[in-house]
Amino acid sequence: MSEPKQRAYGGRSQEARVAERRERLMHAAARLYARVGAEGASVTAICAEAGLTARYFYESFPSRDALFLAVFREVTERLVAMMGEAGVTVDARLTGMFRALADHPELARVFLIDLNLHDPAVHEVGRAAGSAIAALLAPPGATPLAAAGVVGAVMRIARRWIEGGYGEPLEEAVAVARIFVEAALAAPR
Repeated sequence: MSEPKQRAYGGRSQEARVAERRERLMHAAARLYARVGAEGASVTAICAEAGLTARYFYESFPSRDALFLAVFREVTERLVAMMGEAGVTVDARLTGMFRALADHPELARVFLIDLNLHDPAVHEVGRAAGSAIAALLAPPGATPLAAAGVVGAVMRIARRWIEGGYGEPLEEAVAVARIFVEAALAAPR
């Protein structure tokens, strides 16, 4: 007995339509998080932002927390990729990170402000992102503690910069963050 053939609508398979709706929900959620925060983004508001019904939300995500995790994972991967693409020097990577956070408020909000590390799944994604950022920023041969310190300091500087409405020039944020990267060179090995 063969599987029933899936109907195509507009020349697109059901799987393609489901994937497209999932992406729309994720992008809508990220935009909404940038404006009102994750706590202020109800399923109804996310669906309205995406132009979809709750039926399609629950087709893709079992809960708001599951959606946040998916968006957080995508945002962290995107931010790490943007840093890596910015160049090979620490200054280029820091500049790439701070510029991405300024140019994409949804990245900033999800990555640094709405992060809930009490959720074990979010914590694990955050830990992986921290390791990837450490690999991009920490000096070669830095101890694990020094690398963790670099990431912690840079993330705290970025959070303060965002919460301050990007008041300081980007170059100043990069220069301050660079101090902590350079300090990792002096850490005992």
